[in-house]
Amino acid sequence: MEDSNGIRTTSRYTSLDGLRGLAAFVVVVHHCFLVSPQLVDAVASNGVGPFESWVWWTTFTPLHLIWAGKEAVYVFFILSGFVLTLPFVRASRPNWLAYYPKRIVRIYMPVWFSLIFALLMAGAFPRVADPAFSSWVNLHDAAPNVLGDAILLRGAGPLNSPLWSLQWEMLFSLLLPLYVVAALRFRRLWLLGVTGLLLLIAAGNLMNIALPVYLSMFGVGAMVAARRDVLQRWGRKFGRWGWAGLLVASIVLLCSRWLFPQLPVSIAVATIGGALLIFAFIAWQPTIALGNNSLIHWLGIRSFSLYLVHEPIVLSVTFALRSSNPLEVALFAVPLSLLAAEVFFRLVEHPSHRLSGLVGRAVTDRARRRKEVVTKRH
Repeated sequence: MEDSNGIRTTSRYTSLDGLRGLAAFVVVVHHCFLVSPQLVDAVASNGVGPFESWVWWTTFTPLHLIWAGKEAVYVFFILSGFVLTLPFVRASRPNWLAYYPKRIVRIYMPVWFSLIFALLMAGAFPRVADPAFSSWVNLHDAAPNVLGDAILLRGAGPLNSPLWSLQWEMLFSLLLPLYVVAALRFRRLWLLGVTGLLLLIAAGNLMNIALPVYLSMFGVGAMVAARRDVLQRWGRKFGRWGWAGLLVASIVLLCSRWLFPQLPVSIAVATIGGALLIFAFIAWQPTIALGNNSLIHWLGIRSFSLYLVHEPIVLSVTFALRSSNPLEVALFAVPLSLLAAEVFFRLVEHPSHRLSGLVGRAVTDRARRRKEVVTKRH
């Protein structure tokens, strides 16, 4: 349902699926670009050159937005905080007992199948290091730790390295009740809560400690979910130019690491940009329409599948072509990744959704029957 301004008034924001799809596509391009030794060196340089002209323009200008993979993952984290918290801050809340088995099936089943896919791709196109390849490509010439990758909570190895983010997704999923309690407790002081979380991210950034950085990003999303009503009211007061300025600001802040390479707390600044971007996709009609565009929405529904299968394809194309040209690799890897994502979604992810729902209903029904038995006894 939408109001007269075209803004969603229910708890389901389909435009956010589109934003997730755009972020997943950026991650795919990111890994295609990391096959270039020059671009990998630029990423590691902290802005200290000299660089070839094309490398500088690609890395340290707004053009970096198209391959800002790490920043796209930040958006994923904030989105997860928002989407998972949202049902639990409404008056009618889901069953916590069913939440955990549903979430575990929803994540682990696709992840395990993606590891099988990655093993098959690595077997077909062996990952053999070569000085002509980028250091990122050569990192994948290492023995895989499939069991460690399958557990997720221990991070990810070289077999399918994007799984590193699922470590934090799972930790957040397990800790979700604490996030919900905090979001409800700080509901009236939500701006203070967001400020505190941003300070935690900045401190973790400065001390190079991942836990406060990533887990706080989910917290930002949770706080936004708790006060989405306030944000939507604010959004109605913005004019066209105000929204345009906010959208530009969100992109500049999100890419601050590349536009201002010496900025010491760029991750906290990028988090602000990511939160503003989500604000735009739930409260401004043009971005809502973009997120609901049929092609973008298709990409969003398959974003998890795309995220899980694309890196083995990018690497396989790289080793098959013996190429370090990012555009050449992208020319083959991007369409193949989109095709593989569609197949993976139909064969693995969508069935995992159904299984997750069945598990959740089974747990809920069993709990209800137990409660009925206890009630009858008394």
